[in-house]
Amino acid sequence: MSNLTSAMDVDELSNLLSNLSNFELSTDGELVEEEVSDQIDSSYDSIFSNAAFSPPMLSYEERGNLQQLTNHATESLKSRNPLMDDCIADVIAPQLACLLAMPLSSGRCKTLVQLGSIRSPLERCKSGDISLELCEVIGHVKEFSFDQQGSRFLQEKLEIATDEEKDTIFEEIIPIAMNLIIDVFGNFVIQKYFDYGSLAQIRELANVLLGNVVKLAFHKHGCHVLQTALEVVGMDKRVSMAQELDGHVIQCSCDQHGNHVISKIIECVPEELISFLVSSLSNEITSLSAHPFASHVIQTLLECCEEESDRLVMLSNILQDVYTLSHDQYGNYVIQYILENGKPEERSAVIRTLAGKIMEMSQHKFASNVIEKCLRFGGPQEQHLMVDEILTFASGSDTLQMMVNNQYGHYLVQAALEVSNSEQFTNMISRINNYRKIAKRFNYEPNIISMIEKLIQKGEKIFKMRNSQASERA
Repeated sequence: MSNLTSAMDVDELSNLLSNLSNFELSTDGELVEEEVSDQIDSSYDSIFSNAAFSPPMLSYEERGNLQQLTNHATESLKSRNPLMDDCIADVIAPQLACLLAMPLSSGRCKTLVQLGSIRSPLERCKSGDISLELCEVIGHVKEFSFDQQGSRFLQEKLEIATDEEKDTIFEEIIPIAMNLIIDVFGNFVIQKYFDYGSLAQIRELANVLLGNVVKLAFHKHGCHVLQTALEVVGMDKRVSMAQELDGHVIQCSCDQHGNHVISKIIECVPEELISFLVSSLSNEITSLSAHPFASHVIQTLLECCEEESDRLVMLSNILQDVYTLSHDQYGNYVIQYILENGKPEERSAVIRTLAGKIMEMSQHKFASNVIEKCLRFGGPQEQHLMVDEILTFASGSDTLQMMVNNQYGHYLVQAALEVSNSEQFTNMISRINNYRKIAKRFNYEPNIISMIEKLIQKGEKIFKMRNSQASERA
């Protein structure tokens, strides 16, 4: 069967089969033209004879049932050529079925699609044809890449493709790489090459990105390709990409797409190679911490920046506005990050700055989360000082009672019970029990009574746990 395609020009085969309605089957099984039979070149005779039928050496279980393909070819031939005699179609259909069953080259596939005898590879993909192979997509990579199902097919196949298959597909991708990078489906194909491509392919794609980093960083699809590239390209390429954003760091950090690119650069490039970026962010760290997108960048910077001098500058700027940031819907997450993941001296600096403000902050939706982190991640001495502040009567007001009765503050009381020493714990439980009596006597709102009950239950659990731990130590 392979001789059929090697001995004939694709266009000749297409032209010949497109005019099959002009031919009829002779008594000896040969195709002859109705009026001028000598126009049929003898080299084509064997193609359409029953004797010429030679199935390819492959598993039809893997590529579909040959009989089904033959039936489909028969229907397609008759549909395209209504005047074609049934016996002629019965001779031609098996030959087309064989071609369909074989891995199709670009030209062969094109010819059969033109004849209407088979569906295009993309149509087969969309119909869920599990027999479709990567080699059959050659010549159709562009249309696959821009299609949702086609893109998914390429992604899955590229993960297990041979080097030769990836090279062949890549030849069709690289001329349209920039268009694919910013496409809703095509960008995933590009990312797959960054994950599974050869070093040479990764370098070539990286060169496509260079010179376009700023534009792509702000693009909803291009930003994802940049992030994937930054994880796998060489350090020289990473630095080059980062340097293109010099002068755009703040704007990019505040962008819904660009902030992820800045964060990825911080994660993947040593800070000494992107000092311009660290400096730009440090100088604007307070305002950026309160930004819905840039706050994530600041948290990444705090996580990855190890240079002592840079951290001192950042922390100094943050401490100047730590109270304001604690009340901000985005800034509070930056303060919480420092308390949870920062160095001990950084946590202590934040806690000292907020000392004396617990009662007010405990009643605020965002600031109360900061105080809870102070209680949970502070050192033992700092924790006890904060609990003492909760147990005080500030300006004639019972701080503990105000917190117990507040929808945010009562969560802090739970944290305070957990970190309190035995004396503080006993004092708090005694006072909370008194609050319960008062609440019931004066018919406080049910939700307040419920919060008090939960605190008492929490206290009982902590008491039992501490007694159990003391018994084990004894």
